[in-house]
Amino acid sequence: MKFMKRFFWKICGMMLITTVVSAGAKEDALIDKLVLAYGGEALLSLKSLTLMDNLKRFTSGQSYSPTEVDLSHYNTVVKIDFENGRKELQLIGGEGKHIYARHQFYDGEKGYGINHTDQTVMENSSYRFTTVDRRFSLRIDALLVKLLHDNQEDAKYEGKVLYRGKSHEKISFEAEGYPKLTLYIDQVTGLITKMTRPHWAPNTEFSYVYTGHEIQDAIPFAKGVYVTKGGKPETLSVSRSLVLNPDLTGAFHIPSSYGAAPKSMSFTDMSVKELSEGVYLAGQDWGFSIFVDAGDHFVAVGGYEDLKKRLAAVQVYAETEKPLKYQIVTHHHLDHLGGMGEAMELGAVFVTVKEHVASIRAIVGKPIPDDRFILIDGAGSVGNDLVKLVDFPNGHASHNLVSYIPGAKTVFTADYFLSRQETGAPDGHNGLVKFKETLRDHNFDADYFAAAHSGRVLTAADLQEAMNNIAPPEVCPVGWSQCEE
Repeated sequence: MKFMKRFFWKICGMMLITTVVSAGAKEDALIDKLVLAYGGEALLSLKSLTLMDNLKRFTSGQSYSPTEVDLSHYNTVVKIDFENGRKELQLIGGEGKHIYARHQFYDGEKGYGINHTDQTVMENSSYRFTTVDRRFSLRIDALLVKLLHDNQEDAKYEGKVLYRGKSHEKISFEAEGYPKLTLYIDQVTGLITKMTRPHWAPNTEFSYVYTGHEIQDAIPFAKGVYVTKGGKPETLSVSRSLVLNPDLTGAFHIPSSYGAAPKSMSFTDMSVKELSEGVYLAGQDWGFSIFVDAGDHFVAVGGYEDLKKRLAAVQVYAETEKPLKYQIVTHHHLDHLGGMGEAMELGAVFVTVKEHVASIRAIVGKPIPDDRFILIDGAGSVGNDLVKLVDFPNGHASHNLVSYIPGAKTVFTADYFLSRQETGAPDGHNGLVKFKETLRDHNFDADYFAAAHSGRVLTAADLQEAMNNIAPPEVCPVGWSQCEE
């Protein structure tokens, strides 16, 4: 009997070992097939590249209106130096006379953002080799193969699947600094036709579709790339080209005449600041909320994710267990709805405009009774005028609730008037004139301005200074190839 037991477990162990070896063999074989299809040594020995991508972006969750999809235009140049671990992004957004430029790079040790309009440069610790290009390099299917090859110990064979009428094999892998990537490989051609990666929102993923492969210096390159997010259109390449092993002289360079940008504040740790008695500003990173003590409960405005953490921090600071009863929803953008599921769990009533109800229901993903909504039509208040509200349509959103807390003489906006700089007023824009007029028309006698994206509270003097210094229109930086079109 003991012999039979030993024999049984020995067989099981052999089966387990065989399974592991077999799975590894499948991954290795598929990776070898991919590398061969994408040029073999030509791909693996690639020293550098430049991607030029003219694309259109479709925006729904961050669009001007919750019922419309916005269309924007990008001209991007991504430069990658594999030998020295450097990467650079040059981006022109908009079109015609209404454009903006973004220039950022990682030099192998530090990340930098360059403002060509102000002629300033700022170090940015969030810019790393994997992120500084805003993931645009994931649009290059050959790079996915190179990345998979370099991280094949973390690869997992996912089996076969029929995709668009053709047999494909799936393989997933994780590489440091990247989300999990899953590749669909055509069994006949050995080329990648699709890649998926998760989005931060639950049950949502990006899907990249690669088409029109052409051979360039022995390496296939998809001339067409179509990306969806949660099944909806996200970006579409209009034209794109790739230069392999280019001369990168002049890249990863800070103009000698540029000065340092104002220092930015760091909000890595949760903080609570009492603005006046019973009024608290709490948050970290890019998400802040104001909590107003209404006697036996709190009223909150600012709906970023981690709402529960911010409320808990305020409760600890104020030594109270008062619950959240009202959550003011500023506008429909997905990032500012990130905490609405938490507000639902906390039992809060949503204070918003009727146009945003559908967006709130969608992101919560559970039935919300009608009596959990208080709708603001133009203007209103919560908690016996503890918080006054006005709907302020602007260029950012078709409906946008601005909150005024009279007891603290403080206005809270989501994205409209803020600064993360240590000192000085932010650059002004023409919309601030209408903003100030709206505050005056509704008797919002504000001395202070808080926002969802910063722990710094601005002043009325900062608002006036910003209005006195309207930022000039941006121009395309000299020498950028995007400007020659």
